[in-house]
Amino acid sequence: MKLTSLALALAAGCCAPAFADIDLANYRRVAIHDLPVATSGANLLAREASAVTWNWDTNTLFVVGDGGTAIVELSLTGQLIGSMALTGLTSTSVGDPEGLTYAGNGKFVMSLERARKAAQFSYSAGTTLAAAQTVQVALGSPIGNIGNEGISFDPQTGGYIVVKQEQPQGLFQTAIDFAAGTASNGSAATANPANLFDPVLMGLPMLSDVQTLSTVGSFAGADAGHLLVLSKDAGRLIEVGRDGTVYGSLFLGLDAHSSVASAAELGHEGVTIDAQGRIYIVNEIGGGDDVPQLWVYAPVPEPSSWALLAAGLGLLGWRTRRRAV
Repeated sequence: MKLTSLALALAAGCCAPAFADIDLANYRRVAIHDLPVATSGANLLAREASAVTWNWDTNTLFVVGDGGTAIVELSLTGQLIGSMALTGLTSTSVGDPEGLTYAGNGKFVMSLERARKAAQFSYSAGTTLAAAQTVQVALGSPIGNIGNEGISFDPQTGGYIVVKQEQPQGLFQTAIDFAAGTASNGSAATANPANLFDPVLMGLPMLSDVQTLSTVGSFAGADAGHLLVLSKDAGRLIEVGRDGTVYGSLFLGLDAHSSVASAAELGHEGVTIDAQGRIYIVNEIGGGDDVPQLWVYAPVPEPSSWALLAAGLGLLGWRTRRRAV
């Protein structure tokens, strides 16, 4: 293909919607950011980072640690913007926040692992949120440290997708009526809500988090209905359909400067995705003891890079023609 033709083809591609589908095989880690932590006090910021969610209204990230001390707002590069302290939601209580999702209109929902509840709240920087100030709905009977690990708002259905860690694994869809205190799939007396499919089909040793792709409006293909599922023990992120078909996998490898011995020990526990298709992973100790990190993955090249490449090739083609005259 001539350079001018290639430039035109690339330019045409860059003017299409940012993404029609997602292909994890094309993703590469493009950044690592240490997360802000405090060494003392009731608010430890992002220590023990367990979940992350992208707020499409503010274009910022929100993180919660399973210690249950704070909700932290971050820039897309991991810089601290603000925080809201938490009380009554520590890992030793019936709370234990392990999942977090933004649901629009300023509302967030936490997944409380041991209580197996969804807790809705609004974020207000510089304040303290008590457990009693959240609106909680039971999705399962209380359990130990093998309960609901992740939750994601699902614009496709208006409900939520939830993952249970193990013994047994669970991945289920439910509508939650916070005003009425009820869920369409799950209750305080439910041992195991009905799964979308048999989680064994994913081939993961345990489930750490879930992210719906329906939150990304630019996905126009079939992938818009798919899910990203994270496994800490496998050190892996997969793309899976709602029937259990696995469409892709991304290994979350080690950083060369990490003192951690294996991918499983990094503690990758949270995943989210933004409008540009960038994937954000938070871990507990990616930077070593007590140093949680934000790992950023992007398709290579990114859509903006395609535009720059097309412009550059177009200029190169113009110069080639000038020399030929």
